[in-house]
Amino acid sequence: MANKKKKKTSYDDSLVRIFIWSGFDVFVITLITCIAITLISFYCNRLDADGIKLVRWCFLMAFPVSYALPTISLLKVWRQERILGIYWKERTDQNRPVQERDWYLYFDRGGFILCHWAYIQRILKSWVAEQTTSLGRAKIYYVKFEDISGKKHILKFSSSSEQKRFCQWYKKQVCINENSEFE
Repeated sequence: MANKKKKKTSYDDSLVRIFIWSGFDVFVITLITCIAITLISFYCNRLDADGIKLVRWCFLMAFPVSYALPTISLLKVWRQERILGIYWKERTDQNRPVQERDWYLYFDRGGFILCHWAYIQRILKSWVAEQTTSLGRAKIYYVKFEDISGKKHILKFSSSSEQKRFCQWYKKQVCINENSEFE
């Protein structure tokens, strides 16, 4: 009997592991920044009482800052699970293609989106908005949907391809886009 090694994807991970990996990049960047501040303070002989307070504050804030968005995402998933009575750990559709699975998983913007197909009543619309920041302009892609209890939610995506992929995954209706029609 030949052993087939199945390629492991994020759909095979537990909810805790998804939470950890979604904030890990920001956490590493924050830690590198804290280490740089420490080294610069040490090099400039500024590790007096105020310098040590700054370094301590930086290291203490690394975890909360890095995992703020993943925590919000995790709370949304737990609420979905409670409402539906369907839990991420009990899924049985790992062998199906990504677009045919019951759960939609996407890592974006320092957090993650995890949504069950049955939680969405209907997609109301999708649109793109341009946001101007100090670093320049960025486009943010939105999808507005209504859940099974009638509440409206907005998902944010960083690319039009992910917005389109989400709408195609849902498949219950054609996505209504204010700017252009999806195929």
